[in-house]
Amino acid sequence: MPMRRVFLVFMVLAGWAASSQAADLVVIASSDPSIKVGIVIDGVRPMRVAAGASVVMISSAGKTIKLSGPYSGAPDTSASSSDRQLVDSLSRLITEEAKSPTTLAVFRGGLKPLPTGRPDIWGIDIAREGNYCLRPDRPAMLWWAAARSGAVVGFASTGDNARSARIKWPRGRRYVAWPKELTLSDGGTYVARFWSEDNGEQLHTVLMPNLATDAHRAAWMAEHECTRQALRVLAAIGKEEL
Repeated sequence: MPMRRVFLVFMVLAGWAASSQAADLVVIASSDPSIKVGIVIDGVRPMRVAAGASVVMISSAGKTIKLSGPYSGAPDTSASSSDRQLVDSLSRLITEEAKSPTTLAVFRGGLKPLPTGRPDIWGIDIAREGNYCLRPDRPAMLWWAAARSGAVVGFASTGDNARSARIKWPRGRRYVAWPKELTLSDGGTYVARFWSEDNGEQLHTVLMPNLATDAHRAAWMAEHECTRQALRVLAAIGKEEL
C-alpha cells in the first residue's frame, strides 16, 4: 500500500479513535450568546466564556461543571471517556423542548429553594394533570402552589378496589405528605378534586429506581414522559439549587 494511503488511513483511524474517546459535556444553562443550551462539547477541548457570562454543563458521569467568564481553557481536564447516553438524552430533551414557551419559562423562572427536598420538583403538583416520577429515597409529597389554608382536597385512586382520602390543607404550607389511606403504586392513576362538582385532575405516578445523580434522574424522567419535571430538575441544577 502506498505510503500516502497508509498515512490517510492512519489519520482517519486516529480521528475516529479520538472522537470515540471524547469526554462529552452537555450545556444545560448559558448566559453566553455564543454557547447554546443543549449543545454537546468535548470536555478536553479549549473553549471560551465571555466576561460576565457563565455556562453550566453536565458530564456523561452526571458531574456538574460551572464556568464563569472570562474563561479560556478545557472545561474538564479530569474528564475521561465514558458512555454518552446520559449526555445525548439531556441534549435531546433540551433541544426538542427549546422552542416551547413553557420550557423558556422553566429555565428563566425564579425557582426558590424549598424544604423537604424540593417538593415542587420531586413531588406531585395536584393542580396539574400529567405524569409524575417519584424518587424511592424520599417520601411522596403533594404540592399545591395556590394552596388555601383550610381547603379540603379529595383524592381517589382509580380502577378495581378504588379508595379515597381527604386532606384539609394546613395553614402556611404548600405541600403535604401523600395520604396514608392511598397506596402509592407504579403506573397508578389518582384523581385530585378541589370541590364536589369538580371533574378533577388525573395524576399518573411512575416510581423511579435508585439513580446516581440528579442529572440521571432528569434523563430518566424525560424517558418516562415526566418532561416538565425533568426540565425543572435541569433548571434547578443550572441555578445550583439542587
